[in-house]
Amino acid sequence: MIDYPFQILSDGRVYVDYGPVMMVLLASKKEMVQTELCVEAARMIPELLVEISKKRQVLSQAPETIDCSRLTGLPLKMVKAVKRIQEPTLTPMSTVAGILSDALADWLDDRDVDKVIVNNGGDVAIRLKAKQSIKIGLLPNLQTGILENTVTIGAEDGIGGVCSSGLGGRSFTRGIANAVTVFSKRCCIADACATHIANTSYIKSDAVITDRAGNIRVDSDIADLEVVIRVGQLAAEEVFQSLEQIKAESLRQYQLGNLKAVYADVGGVAIQWKPQ
Repeated sequence: MIDYPFQILSDGRVYVDYGPVMMVLLASKKEMVQTELCVEAARMIPELLVEISKKRQVLSQAPETIDCSRLTGLPLKMVKAVKRIQEPTLTPMSTVAGILSDALADWLDDRDVDKVIVNNGGDVAIRLKAKQSIKIGLLPNLQTGILENTVTIGAEDGIGGVCSSGLGGRSFTRGIANAVTVFSKRCCIADACATHIANTSYIKSDAVITDRAGNIRVDSDIADLEVVIRVGQLAAEEVFQSLEQIKAESLRQYQLGNLKAVYADVGGVAIQWKPQ
């Protein structure tokens, strides 16, 4: 332990468990882990959380009702990111995990390093200098937490964020997908996209049980909306319909410039979506 709540892992990465943040930070240069830099970045987390919490009420509103001229820093970036999605029910709080990853990854990337990975509970910000690459594990089911397959990301791919959303995740979902993983140029955009595309997987079915988010968590930013709390056995045609909805929204978000690829799983059926 360095100081609570930071911990240096055996490979030199830094682990943080602080409030809503469960994060692992890695920065390296020529394969040498820069632990002290990661510690320095980790110490910024409380200050960043305070910056966001001061604007929590505004960031829980529908994006089109928010006056951006009154915002600066991370809250402004959160609003700008969520407005890119063009979904009125998606609040800027949908980007909170990703924006924290981005903020620390950007800070580390500005130092003398060639590889940065900031993993905030599965919302991963990536910064790679030329010729650098990493492997990302794919999680088809957030509830099992078992990684299946890997994807190699190189600096030339232009991917700066990989985020997942779905049943069993840290936040509410309005859809039925076990997981939707989005690859984007920024982690905050990937975060918002993953949340939104997972929401679009919803179908009406006797197997799908919902409740108002406010009945489960009174301070939810989507308290008046229905969220999925359980999904039973789905019929094959229901799975197909849900996956088609995911594909359609993935295409729309790609056309908006918000993503590069999507991996999704509904009812144990996995798909990979990439632009043709």
